[in-house]
Amino acid sequence: MSKWETEVEARPKDEGWEDLDEGDEEDPLMVSAYVVEVYDYLRELELTTMPEPDYMSTQNEVTWKMRGILVDWLVEIHTKFRLLPETIFLAVNIIDRFLSVRVVSLVKFQLVGVTALFIAAKYEEVVCPSVQNFLYMTDGGYTDEEILKAERYVLGIIGFNLSYPNPINFLRRISKADGYDIHSRTMAKYLMEISIVDHRFMATPPSLIAAGASWLARKVLGKDRWDANLVHYSGYSEDELKPTAQLMLDYVDHEIEHPNFIKKYGAKKFFKASTAVRKWAETEYQPLDFYDRESATIMRRPVAVTL
Repeated sequence: MSKWETEVEARPKDEGWEDLDEGDEEDPLMVSAYVVEVYDYLRELELTTMPEPDYMSTQNEVTWKMRGILVDWLVEIHTKFRLLPETIFLAVNIIDRFLSVRVVSLVKFQLVGVTALFIAAKYEEVVCPSVQNFLYMTDGGYTDEEILKAERYVLGIIGFNLSYPNPINFLRRISKADGYDIHSRTMAKYLMEISIVDHRFMATPPSLIAAGASWLARKVLGKDRWDANLVHYSGYSEDELKPTAQLMLDYVDHEIEHPNFIKKYGAKKFFKASTAVRKWAETEYQPLDFYDRESATIMRRPVAVTL
């Protein structure tokens, strides 16, 4: 058992929360009879599908900056194809898990990225874009046979395991305790997606990313209180999630490195979340002085800091 798993088990039980699943018995989509067991399982599963946070040290030609550029390009494709949020999270997870065990040349790096998005779309979407659609986005850089061959190879390397409980899964649970507020939920989605373009979140469990994003979104919107229901349904206290939230703000506080990602969440349908958070951070955020943006990753159980 890992240190993180031991600490989670040793975490004291939260108190004073309400049973918000009561009354959902008539809605089969809420699976109220099993929802607690489902999320207990997802918390176990998330620790088995995380990449090696320092895998870039074994790569010869690829760098963290190149990874960020690749992911930003995938965000652009994901947006143009109007794919589900789960798809981009799974695609990046596939890339990172693959790069954790295989050294990739710069020539094949884009192929790994587009193949991962293709695999994720086939897994998550009801209607998946065709291979030809993805080929078009690469400006003819590859053939359909190359993508299909890469698909088989990548899936083999990751053991055909696509059961990645991404942050969206945990955000749904937290939203129940937040009254399904559309504004805080949308802003939390923006903050969660920072974790895919910024490699420093590589060792942060998806449940903690969702909790940190939800807490920070509420704070930006003036909803400061992280009550017993939010602690219970997120699985994290304020002290446990603040370092993750602060790292998200550290990303926001720096110059824009991923224009497609920022443009996506600057749209009206996302309540211009990227712009709103940046403006809020200009007056409220205290910059970090203990993280190296190029190499550091936040620990799986970070120490509490003041925010």
